[in-house]
Amino acid sequence: MFLSAIVNQFNQIQNQTLKIINSFLTIDSLSVTPAVVRQTFPNLLIERLYYAEGRQHPFHPLHGSYADLCRT
Repeated sequence: MFLSAIVNQFNQIQNQTLKIINSFLTIDSLSVTPAVVRQTFPNLLIERLYYAEGRQHPFHPLHGSYADLCRT
């Protein structure tokens, strides 16, 4: 009897957790716009140019900057 009560409580907690996770996934999938995707996932060409110029090195004058890598 005691074990079944623990199992039931665990199942309730698991179901609540899954509902919360699913609600977050639904909210996130609806709110993603192309602008957000562009900000989140950088252009791979720009990323390659960044590394080709050596900007990943802390001593580079433009370290951390993606400015002037590509014309828009």
